[in-house]
Formats: sequence, C-alpha cells, structure tokens
Amino acid sequence: MAKRATSARRRRDVKQDLRRHLTRALGELDGGRTPQDRSVHEARKELKRARSTLRLLRDAIGDPAYRRANRKLRDAARPLSGVRDAKALLEAVAKLRSRTKKRSLRSHFSALERQLRTSQKRARSELLKRPAELRKLRRSIESVLAESRQWTPATRESARAGVERIYRKGRKMFARADAIRRDDVLHESRKQAKYLSRALEVLALPRDDVILEQVGRADSIADALGDDHDLALLRKRVMTRRSLSASARAGIIADIERRRAQLQRKASRRGRGLYRCKTKALLEALDS
Repeated sequence: MAKRATSARRRRDVKQDLRRHLTRALGELDGGRTPQDRSVHEARKELKRARSTLRLLRDAIGDPAYRRANRKLRDAARPLSGVRDAKALLEAVAKLRSRTKKRSLRSHFSALERQLRTSQKRARSELLKRPAELRKLRRSIESVLAESRQWTPATRESARAGVERIYRKGRKMFARADAIRRDDVLHESRKQAKYLSRALEVLALPRDDVILEQVGRADSIADALGDDHDLALLRKRVMTRRSLSASARAGIIADIERRRAQLQRKASRRGRGLYRCKTKALLEALDS
C-alpha cells in the first residue's frame, strides 16, 4: 500500500516541463496576431521558467547542448525586455505613490506616471515595428523545442547535481549581495533564488512541506529583490528626467532609496533562512 502511495506521488518530468514552457511561450507570441502587453509579459515569464528548468538538464544533455539552448532562450527573451521594463516601472511608481502620505510627493509621482505611460507606448510600438525580430524570436524557441526531442531525459542523479550547482551558486551570490548591496550583484542574487525556487518546485513531491517551505523562502527573496531591481531602474530613469524639477527628483529618489532599503532587509532575512541549510541536508530532504 505504501509503495502504491509513493509511486502515485511522482515528480514532474524535467524535459517535458521544459517543453511545456516553450510551447506556452510560443502560444503567447502567436505569429497570427499582434502580441499585447500581457502576452509579452507571459511569454517572457515562460522563457525564464524554461531557462530555469534547463539548468536541471545540464548534466543529462551535456554542456555544449545546454549552452547552445540557454543562449538561444536568453537572446529570444531580450527583445521583450523593453516592454516588460516599461510596465514594471509604471507599477513601481504606482506602488510608491500609494505608500506616501505627502501630497507634494504624490503629485510628483503622478507626473512621472504620465511620462512613463508615454514611454510604455513607445516601447510597445518599437517592438511591433520589428516583425522580423519577433519571427526570429519564435524561430529560436522552435529550434530549442525541436532540439529537445533528442535530449536524454534527466535522471534523479543528474537533476540532483543541477540542484546542488544552483544552490551552491545561489548561497555564494547571496553572501556577496548581502555584504556589498550593489545593484548588479543584488540582481544576480535574485536570479539565483528564482532558479532555485523553480528547480525545487519541479523536483519536489506533492505536499512535500520541507521543500515547499524552501520554495516559499526563495520566492520571497526573488520577489523582494525583483521589486528592488525595478526601483533601481526607476532611479536611473528619474535621474535623466530633466522635465522633473530638482526638488521633485530629490523627493522621488529619497523615497525610492527608503523603499529599497526595506526590500533589501527583507531579502536578507529570508536569505539567511534559506541558505543556512547545508547542501547535503537540502538534497537529502529532496530525496526523502
């Protein structure tokens, strides 16, 4: 009876999981229609999930195949970044505006929102003016999808090696980010936490509370540092907005820095909880 219960709780197939995300990305970027903001956002998320899952296949398919596929998927997602960033900046400003109680600052945020909405329309227009680039993007995804049919499926050992690599790199990057708090290092720590969350989510058995708790911690870090990254982009944008007065820029940047400090502290607390676990203990929990 116990054996039947265990077999019914199978882990997801890593290669099929990757192919599912690539297929969904293609669906969002259907060549027969103009992609909307939501479709671009969803396609980009599916590509990021695919790249995270790809890391679990690295030992099974070998470094050359992994690097080739990873490069194609990375390059495919790049043209979508402008639309995504424009949307993220608007959302970041809206959150800041909703948090502040200062009337003058809310007014500055509203003015900035109007400017960013114009930038968002421009980013969308620029993407749609390049249909050849969208076709190239689709071909890259289709190419990886075709290549993946021939790949060796991940074994328990090869997937386990992928988790170990992701976890060790993530812990190292978190320690560095927690020490120096530099934008590029914080962003890399965010990506590593997301890779780990995705890897554990793919390999965890259903209702595996120990692993799912770690998934929650990794997601919390990624969310906090993702918001922090958007605010870092916003800060750079505000610095170049000459249409804003000096006092408006100063007020907005001060508010951005206060919020970033809060987000970084939150990520730091969650990171210590996530990465205090020894690599061996995490893998044993994944195998149990």
